[in-house]
Amino acid sequence: MPYANGPLHLGHLRSTYLPSDVYARFQRSRENDVVYVCATDEHGTPIVASAEKEKKTPQQFTDYYHEKDEREFKQLGFSFDAFHRTSSKENKEMTQHFYSKLKQNGFVYEQEIAQAYCEKCSRFLPDRFVVGTCPHCKSEKQYSDYCDACGKALHAGEIISPQCLVCGTTPTTKTTKHFFIALSKFSSKLKEWLLKNENLQKQVLNYIINWIDSGLKDWDITRELEWGVPIPNAPGKVFYVWFDAPIGYVSSTIAAKPKDWQDYWKNGKAKTIHFIGKDIIYHHFLFWPAMIMGANDNFNLPTAIPVRGYLNLEGGKFSKSKGHFVSIEDYLKEFPPDYLRYYETIITPYSTEDADWYWKDFQDKINNELVANIGNFIHRTLVLVKKLNNSEIPTPNKLEERDEETLKAIEKTSEKTAELLEQFELKDALEQILHLSSELNKFLSDREPWKNKDKKQTANTLYVCTRGVTALAVLLEPFLPFSSRKIFQMLELEEEQLKWKNAGKELLKPNTKIKEATHLFKKIPDEKIKQLEEKLKKKN
Repeated sequence: MPYANGPLHLGHLRSTYLPSDVYARFQRSRENDVVYVCATDEHGTPIVASAEKEKKTPQQFTDYYHEKDEREFKQLGFSFDAFHRTSSKENKEMTQHFYSKLKQNGFVYEQEIAQAYCEKCSRFLPDRFVVGTCPHCKSEKQYSDYCDACGKALHAGEIISPQCLVCGTTPTTKTTKHFFIALSKFSSKLKEWLLKNENLQKQVLNYIINWIDSGLKDWDITRELEWGVPIPNAPGKVFYVWFDAPIGYVSSTIAAKPKDWQDYWKNGKAKTIHFIGKDIIYHHFLFWPAMIMGANDNFNLPTAIPVRGYLNLEGGKFSKSKGHFVSIEDYLKEFPPDYLRYYETIITPYSTEDADWYWKDFQDKINNELVANIGNFIHRTLVLVKKLNNSEIPTPNKLEERDEETLKAIEKTSEKTAELLEQFELKDALEQILHLSSELNKFLSDREPWKNKDKKQTANTLYVCTRGVTALAVLLEPFLPFSSRKIFQMLELEEEQLKWKNAGKELLKPNTKIKEATHLFKKIPDEKIKQLEEKLKKKN
């Protein structure tokens, strides 16, 4: 869920939205029943603080970013069944339902707490209105609820040297009543579930278990704000954003499938996959499962929670304030969406390790892999069909051993790629397809049909290569949907045929006439990369 507090940039896509779209498209290609949902996360103190700075209401502020995010996600080809909002009626109702169930089951209690209060601003200061030094890693300028440096969730009063975000003064403390979820009661259940779930990454699991073993603290789910989902019978108080945010997955499904949403969320009928970045591990591996367990309302626990690391930019963190930043809007002014989809996938293993976006590396991968490998094979094949066989798909005649081996390589790549995608190994899956394209290029170059006077072998070569073209279109669809459809349009094939089972099939029948081939990808010139590098340096 993108937080509706600023423009999307290249780094936002790597861990969450792009991998989930590739996975959802793959599952649809396999003809599985998929609901792919997302929503702008619209509550919380950062929204209120930003809206105040811009002299807007939180509703006006989030309306703008919801519309902008939805538009840019569409331009990038993200195939959500619903792109909803956590401020929606569905989410308000479902959040209050979860709360009532948790309270009814004895997991919510009320407690008087001392909370930061700014005398100058005359108000209680919710977590994101207080900044200071992390008590765990000593990083400065951290919000009082979460340390971005070490990834620890912080509790009220833990932050060192607190200051009011708005005016910079040191807050005093006053008492107020807050509602808590007894997270500590779920320690054994959470540990048991985590250790039994074989779909979770071991590197993530290890430090989640350490957090549990260190002792989970009960979770304050109350904020003194007007903007948010109201807590029943508690005037002036709303739920902490991380209480209602994950419930947004459910409410977004209700928006997509109002009649049968429970088939996707209850009684173990479906798998639930959450794609997240490593900054929100605590919330998805501990808070959210505990809420599901505590509500005891037949909701499914997560099947898998694929976690990936951050994306940096030219060796440094993305920073809008420092100008070290490339927004999605700016990217789309320069390049096609599939270039981004390719590059971020090919540099993103299934790991919490960080990666870097380098403009020069982006150029190299697009020019040497997309253009010179995949695009080159497809264009060469279709041009040769035109030149050597009057734009008609040749009729094969007693395929030779090398021909059969090449067709088998297509089938094997399809099987291996599917296996890797099921395991969330998207980078490795894309590399399988790239390797297949290299093999097809070698097959075509070795055969040299433009020189070959053996008409039978030339026909067989071109026939096998056209099978390779359609296979690449099918296998690449989850990764490069615009390019796959462009191939199918060139070949006048029906989009309904873009199904995984068709990767190894003869989609272009012999004697089919094909249209003029156009280049699928274009090389990125050095001048363009230098221009973008200079633009970034000037900002810094």
